[in-house]
Amino acid sequence: MSKILAAGVATAALLVLAAPAHADVIRCSIGDSGVTYNRNGVGAQFQNLRAMSGMNCPSARYVLNKWLRRKYSRSYSNRLPTRFWDGYVTWHCWKRSYYQWQCDEYDSDTSFRFRAYTF
Repeated sequence: MSKILAAGVATAALLVLAAPAHADVIRCSIGDSGVTYNRNGVGAQFQNLRAMSGMNCPSARYVLNKWLRRKYSRSYSNRLPTRFWDGYVTWHCWKRSYYQWQCDEYDSDTSFRFRAYTF
């Protein structure tokens, strides 16, 4: 009986360890239309915000709306910023695919993802 119980516990532990890495992803609302224009009048549409790695939705929304979109709106570039400071830490953003972006903060090991394109 104890061997069966031990095997069951070991199997459960393996299932927990084998859980997908994206299990801690939380879908979040952007909070507005998601459209931001830069100084040249080029628009960027932000969508599908997802908080990850222990980050919550209000924090992800704050960093995206208050800092990343603000940096884009103050630039003349058609490219989204890949590095910005939010007053506390530096965020590093990179493209995961044609539209999908991820921003990571290495001190607290938090990150968020979003979909964005310019028009």
